[in-house]
Amino acid sequence: MLLGRRTLHLLTPVALSALSAVALIGITAGPSQAATRSGWADTSSLSVCVHGLDSGAGQRYATVVLMIKTHKTVRTQGYAGLQLLNSRGRDVPTQVVRDRGRAELITLKPVQSAYTRLHWADVPAAGGPTKAEKHPTRLEVTPPDSLHHLDTPWKLGDVLQKGRIDITPLVKGTGPAF
Repeated sequence: MLLGRRTLHLLTPVALSALSAVALIGITAGPSQAATRSGWADTSSLSVCVHGLDSGAGQRYATVVLMIKTHKTVRTQGYAGLQLLNSRGRDVPTQVVRDRGRAELITLKPVQSAYTRLHWADVPAAGGPTKAEKHPTRLEVTPPDSLHHLDTPWKLGDVLQKGRIDITPLVKGTGPAF
């Protein structure tokens, strides 16, 4: 069907009005929330280190600190994964036990950090071996929801009681003074 001149004159203001409305909506709505949300922290945006804390009576404590190494803001939440390794790179028994703390969403800007506190025993459990079978020398740390790990030296001795390490959820900061 062909449109007459009169129909075209009526369509033109309506079409321009509709086009203007679409453009105005795009300007006022701005970028989507997903576009402004920070990315999830992964091994490409983090570095890791372990710091021993004051210990006593067979109880050992440390912090694992995840530091932002990029110029981007990232988010994280939850618990890190841990695996002790010996000097040959082989797994040392490691049983990570999560405490019942609340895992808060953390937003980290460049040069900020998040940490988790570790607790383990340096005293054998009843009926357990009196020495660790393999001495850990490295620690693999897997950030929450990551498929890859970071590697750092472990200079904090044996972890007895079948490699049990109690761990807290990540919180913002570098942890207690070491």
